[in-house]
Amino acid sequence: MDLVSARMRASLKGKHVSGAERIVLPDDIPEVLKELLNRPKNYDSLIVTLERLGSVETFKAFLPVSSYTFSSVEEAREFALSKLIVAGVPESVARRAISLLSEGANPKGGNMRGAVLMDINSGERLEPDRERGIRTVRVDWENRRDVKERILSKGYTERTLDALALANKNILCGVVAELCWSDDPDYLTGYVASKKTGYVRITPLKEKGDPLGGRVYFIPKEKTGEIIRCLEKRAILLRW
Repeated sequence: MDLVSARMRASLKGKHVSGAERIVLPDDIPEVLKELLNRPKNYDSLIVTLERLGSVETFKAFLPVSSYTFSSVEEAREFALSKLIVAGVPESVARRAISLLSEGANPKGGNMRGAVLMDINSGERLEPDRERGIRTVRVDWENRRDVKERILSKGYTERTLDALALANKNILCGVVAELCWSDDPDYLTGYVASKKTGYVRITPLKEKGDPLGGRVYFIPKEKTGEIIRCLEKRAILLRW
């Protein structure tokens, strides 16, 4: 039986406020839709997409999770910078990415809907549409309920469950490293992810009340098209 990708995107006054995805059996769609529809706190537009997937690949999740808390945003960002350098991102490029997320990556101001693609060598932005960005979709956990229990038992949140799935797919698709912190004004934890560092949760990567955030994917420029196709088209289930 074919699996189905169920995706939700919610916006408020033209700005993205919530998104989520599940890959499920057709019989599970009603239950999953209830979960997705209850996820956004406030919105004036909500779009749900159901897509039957022809083929889905399964991989073992490989990014170990660690967590660090600091007394200030400055300390946390310097630590994130150090992890990006360990992952292979030049310091100047890593600093540019941190600055970009802190100032708003959308050229018109504010947040992007998707991620920034950044050339790992030069810091050049590579996403075809700088307002839309690139979205990592068609990914979920094969044994989601079990993984969720494990994540929650370690004191993490369901946000970590979803972000960890995205980060694993990103690395599988050829992203060398990822920097992320939320655009939720009340959620201050972000992360750096790479093969060399694992999935590193870092708090606080911004001040409380700050509405700016997003993701930067560091990639080799020559593989831009290949990586975009993988992130947006390849359907992947992760096994823990």
